[in-house]
Amino acid sequence: MWRDVRFRTEDQIELVGRIYAAEGARPAPGIVMCHGFGGVQSQIEHYAEFFADGGFPVLVYDHRGFGFSAGSPRQEVDPYLQISDWRSALTYAADQPEFDAAAGFGVWGSSFAGGLAMVVAANDPRVRCVVAQIPNVSGHRNSLRLFTDDQRDELRRLAAADRAGRLRGEPPMTVPLFPAAPGAFAAFTLGIPAGLIERAAEASPIWRNEVTIRSLEHLIEFEPAGWAPYVSPKPLLMIVGEEDVCAFADVQLDVFAGLPEPKRLVTYPGGHFEAYGRFFQETAGPARAWFQDHLQPRAADAPKPVAAGQPPA
Repeated sequence: MWRDVRFRTEDQIELVGRIYAAEGARPAPGIVMCHGFGGVQSQIEHYAEFFADGGFPVLVYDHRGFGFSAGSPRQEVDPYLQISDWRSALTYAADQPEFDAAAGFGVWGSSFAGGLAMVVAANDPRVRCVVAQIPNVSGHRNSLRLFTDDQRDELRRLAAADRAGRLRGEPPMTVPLFPAAPGAFAAFTLGIPAGLIERAAEASPIWRNEVTIRSLEHLIEFEPAGWAPYVSPKPLLMIVGEEDVCAFADVQLDVFAGLPEPKRLVTYPGGHFEAYGRFFQETAGPARAWFQDHLQPRAADAPKPVAAGQPPA
C-alpha cells in the first residue's frame, strides 16, 4: 500500500515522493530512503515496498531537480542540498500518521546516496541506524579511476566554462550520465551493463540520461568518508558489490575497515548496477533484517493503531 506525497524543503522546494506502509498498520519507526546519482525514486521503489512488507513505513522521494520534484537547475546533483533535503524529509515523515517519530528512523541510501546516508546518520539525532548500499565514500579516490588524466583535464575545462556561463545567465552545461556510444565522455563509463540506458528509460520514462557538469564536480570532490566515523554508535550496514567499478569495492572496503563498531559488512558477487536487479534479494534481505534488528520496537513498546479514516496528506 502506498500514497503519493508532496512536501517542502527549508528553502521551499517541493519534493515529490511516496509513503509505503501496510494497510492498517500501527505507527512504527520508519525508513527514509533516497535514490543515487542521476536516478529517480521509481528505480528504488521495489526496496521501499520490500521494507514496508517487513513492517516499516517508508518515505522515498525524488531529489530536487530530478523526477517529479521541483528545483533548478534540473539534473544537478548537489550533495549539500541533498543532505539538507533529506533532513527535511525526516521532519515531514515525523508528522505523518504511519510513522512513530519518537521511536526514531532508519536511513537507506544507494550509490551516491549511500554516502549521503552516512552523513545524515552521523549528524541527525533522529536517525537510529543506517544502510549504505554500494556507497560512494570518496570522490577524490574514485575520480582517479573513474576518469583518465585527459578526462579530468577536460572536466576542469568544462567546469570553468560552465561557471563563467552561469554568471552570464546561461543554462548549466550537461553531460551524459552513461555514454550513448563507445568512447563518449560521460559521468560513468566503467562497469555499465549492456542495454542499461534503454532499460532505465523504459522503467522510468521521467528519467533522463544527463547530469550537469557541476554534478561531476561534486562527484569527484565529495568525501563521505570524513563523516563516516561519526555514525557510531549508530549501527551501520554497508553492502558492497565485489565487482563494483563505479564506487569501487576496494575503496568501500578500506573505508569500512577503519570505521568503529557497531557495523556489519555484506558483499555480493556482482557489479554496481546489479544490486538493483540480479542481486536484489542479496541486498534487500540483509538491509531489511538490519532494520528489524536495530529499528523495530519491542512488542511491549508497540504504539497504538492509526486512527480509522485518517485523510491522506
